[in-house]
Amino acid sequence: MKRNAILLSSLALTLMFSSCYTAKIAHGDISLDAPVVKVNSKKNHALIAGLVPLTNGYEAKKLIGDRKDYIVKTQHTFVDGLLELVTLSIYTPTTTTFYVPLKDVETK
Repeated sequence: MKRNAILLSSLALTLMFSSCYTAKIAHGDISLDAPVVKVNSKKNHALIAGLVPLTNGYEAKKLIGDRKDYIVKTQHTFVDGLLELVTLSIYTPTTTTFYVPLKDVETK
C-alpha cells in the first residue's frame, strides 16, 4: 500500500512539473515583439509524450498566403494539457498559431 502511494505521488509530481511551453519562431524580416495579427491556427496530434507525431506538419504558405514575414507559435494550451493529463501522456496535442505583421493586414 505504501509503495502504491509513493508511486502515485511520484506520478502526480511529475505531471505537475511538466509545464506548458511556448516556442515562437520569426520568419522573414520581423521581430518577435512586433505588433502582429493572428491569421490561422492548427492542432498537432502526437502520441507518447510527443514522440510519435500523427500529422506531417503544415505548409505555412497554405495557411498564411504569400506573405514572407510571419511568426509561428507552437504551444500547449490549457485544453492540450488537460487532454494530455487525462490520457496519461499517451495523446499529446499541441497548437500551432500563425501571425503576420499588423502592417501587412489590409483594412477594409
